[in-house]
Amino acid sequence: MTQTAAVPAAPSAVDPRDLRMPVWVVVWLSISAVIQTYDACYVLLGPLSHAGGPLAGFWPGHVFYGTFDHRYGQFDAFGSAQSWANLVEVVFIVWALAHAKKWSGVVVGLIVTVATFWKTVIYFLVEASSGLEMTRQSLERGDLVGFLMVAVLPNLFWIVFPLAVVLSLGRRVYRVGREAAASVVPAAGETA
Repeated sequence: MTQTAAVPAAPSAVDPRDLRMPVWVVVWLSISAVIQTYDACYVLLGPLSHAGGPLAGFWPGHVFYGTFDHRYGQFDAFGSAQSWANLVEVVFIVWALAHAKKWSGVVVGLIVTVATFWKTVIYFLVEASSGLEMTRQSLERGDLVGFLMVAVLPNLFWIVFPLAVVLSLGRRVYRVGREAAASVVPAAGETA
């Protein structure tokens, strides 16, 4: 018995909204691209951008943050690698934003946001696995509130917002995939 290719059925019932990014995701990705670029430049331009450097005035918040997280206050190979990853992510974010009203933009936006989410989770895991090597000094000086408000809370945004984007875009990808699969009808003589 010979098998023939599946034949597309009538046009699927894909919701056109699933084929483009929601406005709030576009806003988040735009903000994320700016912040990731700004952040990567601070890290990669160190020590010029760090406390006492001639460019430190462009990053006052980062200089302050570096007093809580030494990965930002001094050279750190992991922080540097993460900054290069930020710049690669920004390239993909810009591409996804340029295609935000197309299905390809949704898929690339999902992929790059998964990367952002896991990169931040890994950042926390590296710090936890090192015994808080880069942030412990704030706890040792008794500044628990500063530690939580400066070193932990802002970073949680880089887990919560990307996770929300992953869930939103992931649902869209799932629905479109489900509709696409339902719209393919096996050809005559083909078994499912």
